[in-house]
Amino acid sequence: MAVWGAMLLGYLSLARQRDNMGNKGLTGKFNFIVPNIVSSFVEGEDAEALYDEVRKTIKSGVWYDSDSKTMTGSHTFLAARVDSIVRQLGKGIRVATLADLSRPEVMEMVKGRHYSDTPAMVLRTMEDSYEPNNALIRKLAPLVEQKNGRLQLPVLVTGFDVVPSEDKNGYGLDIVPREDFAVLHDKRFLDNEKNFSTVNENGLPNFDRKGNRTWYARSDGLSRLGLGGSLDLDSGCGDGYLAGSGEDGRVVLVRDLQVENKK
Repeated sequence: MAVWGAMLLGYLSLARQRDNMGNKGLTGKFNFIVPNIVSSFVEGEDAEALYDEVRKTIKSGVWYDSDSKTMTGSHTFLAARVDSIVRQLGKGIRVATLADLSRPEVMEMVKGRHYSDTPAMVLRTMEDSYEPNNALIRKLAPLVEQKNGRLQLPVLVTGFDVVPSEDKNGYGLDIVPREDFAVLHDKRFLDNEKNFSTVNENGLPNFDRKGNRTWYARSDGLSRLGLGGSLDLDSGCGDGYLAGSGEDGRVVLVRDLQVENKK
């Protein structure tokens, strides 16, 4: 019994020493890695105000749920308009780029439940089998040529806003280049149903026959570009229809905290 008593006293003394050590110097201040990029759907306190602003231009394919304070729907024009609005806030917020759509946290948000468009279009040929796209192609082609010095297709076009249009043969919308208007030529935009697992710095797939994701593409004209619920990247969805939208669609917002912290 005396031995056990001594052991117990020794244990209690050691425990008190550990507690005192913690109270004196251990505060939990470690070099934790804090993410520079955070993401969200268009939901929360500002979602309705953003929805109201978007609806001034985008009349279809977008909805607002007041119970969850969430804007739903996703298509090319919606993503581009939202992107133009939130970038003006100056808080490092943007709509997810093609590269952002392959971030693990973004894929987890979309997986099995939603789809999401990036504010971009892929131009492959000067004629589109989907007639309403031809007016946009005629508008885009000289902008692409001016930006790159020549018209070399296919290209990814980013950095544009959306405004109402009088053209009744198209979508009733027109595109306007922003200061960050950009054009990226890459032959991968002509490839269809190829597997990949990883992407490059621009978000384009590194093709791999053993990959667990699939890249889809149209063969002509204009197309949207986005992430599906199966985590495939699709630039052929809707056979060229850029404004198709469903309530399972979500515009994904991304915030660069480094931009915010620099201010």
